[in-house]
Amino acid sequence: MSLMAIPQNLKKGIVLRIEGQPYVVLDYWVARTAQRRATLHVKIKDVKRGKVLEKTLDDKSNVDEIESHLRILQYLYSDAGACHFMDIRNYDQIAVPREVVGDAQKFLMEETEYRVLFLDAEPVQVEIPPTVVSEVVDTPPTSGTTSGNTYKAAKLKCGIEMSVPHFIKVGDRVRINTENLEYLGKE
Repeated sequence: MSLMAIPQNLKKGIVLRIEGQPYVVLDYWVARTAQRRATLHVKIKDVKRGKVLEKTLDDKSNVDEIESHLRILQYLYSDAGACHFMDIRNYDQIAVPREVVGDAQKFLMEETEYRVLFLDAEPVQVEIPPTVVSEVVDTPPTSGTTSGNTYKAAKLKCGIEMSVPHFIKVGDRVRINTENLEYLGKE
């Protein structure tokens, strides 16, 4: 299917094959000028590597829509080769290779539901929410009085080490940004 046949069907979240690689559409817009034909600009995320890029496409671009679907799966456990999920509708267990899960592994929490993108019945991407909550398992006690915006090191139950404000102590649950591992607040 040629690209110019799909702008009316184009929407955020669909998967396109551009130059042989699958990409998820994050955003798109059409640019028109008086002297040139309209060009389609897309902000896309590489399904395999997770990189986000912007591309300009025209009617000569080699683009196809790929059949894909999202499934809600509950994370169960990980072993040496895969992260194991369960489909909560039919209780099927699905092993997602660690290479597919990638850096998201550190945010997976047992019995939590995640959106998993499938292409041709194969899982290709696990979507992690923009924020997660985890418990602090190790942080030094605060000594004396601290004022201002000061931080100390902390290790979370999910294995992440990050900076947290001095008032955070072991056992506190903190909310963090999954993109940049930034402390967002105490739960």
